[in-house]
This record gives sequence, C-alpha cells and structure tokens, in this order.
Amino acid sequence: MNVNEIKNSAKNVVFAGLGVVSIAQKEATKIYGNLVKEGQKFEKETVKSVKKVTDEAEGKVKSIKSMASKQFNKIENLFEGKIESVLGKLDIPSTDDIKNLGERVEKLIKEIEKSAKKAA
Repeated sequence: MNVNEIKNSAKNVVFAGLGVVSIAQKEATKIYGNLVKEGQKFEKETVKSVKKVTDEAEGKVKSIKSMASKQFNKIENLFEGKIESVLGKLDIPSTDDIKNLGERVEKLIKEIEKSAKKAA
C-alpha cells in the first residue's frame, strides 16, 4: 500500500464514522419524538388510574364514616335513654319535666294576676 491509498483509507474510515454519527443522530431524533409521545400517553393513563383508585378510596372512606356515624348515634341514643331511666328511678326531674313545670308556673302567675285585678 502506498501513501495515497493509506490516506484514502483513513478518510473513508472518518467518513464512515461521520455517517454512523449522522444516522445515529437521525434515528435518535425519531426515537426521541416517539418516546415523548409514549411518555405523554403513559402520563394520561397513569392519571386516570390514580384518579380511579383515589375515587374508590374516597367512596370507601365515606361509607365507613357514615356507618361509624350511625353507630355513634345509636350508642348516644342508648346512653341517653339509660340516663333518663336512672334519673327517673331516682325521682330526678327531666328537662321536659322542668320545662312543663315552668309553663305551669307561668300560667298560674297569669291567673293570680287576673284574680288580683278582679279583686281590686
């Protein structure tokens, strides 16, 4: 091999390398675009999936909260009933008893006032 053949061979190796870089760059650009599209598609699917799971969890929490509230109300009513029963057995007047007594006292005061006016 002479010097010119070696120079040409070296140039061809460099050109082949540049060709590889050029092809790789074009393919990378195509692949990048496809990767971006796939990433956007994946994000949409993931958001939908997360929303579905979140909605299901929120529904279960609301259901559990509702059941707990109902049970608490039952316990509260039972407790109030027991307290009223105990107070009744001890002859302690209830709120309604005191309210009714107050209304009767008011009526009685009005009757006394009427009678006092008639007598005067």
